[in-house]
Amino acid sequence: MKINIEIDEKYSQVEILIMAPKMNEEVQQIINKINDEKKKHVIGVKDDRMYILNPKDIFCFYTENKKIMARTEKDKYEIKDKLYIIEEYLKNTPFIKISKSVIANVDKVKNLEVSFNGTLCITFFDQSQEYVSRKYVTDIKSYLQIGGR
Repeated sequence: MKINIEIDEKYSQVEILIMAPKMNEEVQQIINKINDEKKKHVIGVKDDRMYILNPKDIFCFYTENKKIMARTEKDKYEIKDKLYIIEEYLKNTPFIKISKSVIANVDKVKNLEVSFNGTLCITFFDQSQEYVSRKYVTDIKSYLQIGGR
């Protein structure tokens, strides 16, 4: 593996370019490592204290009273970021947007209930539930590789 680094003020942000003859395990490991590095933690606030949350412990992010919240098994925390920032931050992870106001951790989903009109109800391992908006049903079915409509 060869590493080239170019430092120049003309760049406004860090950009990573991987050049390889084909997609292979080494390339995938590099991508995974980069993605893992940027998703180490989320800062949540509760009772005027800041908590470092591991995304793996978060069941979902949701809006409540115009605030973004993260729900874990034992508590909920206010998150200062906007939902679209969190969605971008958690791209290529088990988190998927299921409605305009909820991003769910698929690894924390106990089951899905399909209703007769094609919508989905998600039950998490903590027994809480969220509904998948019709707009996002196709996305979650694709993510979970569920066939049908």
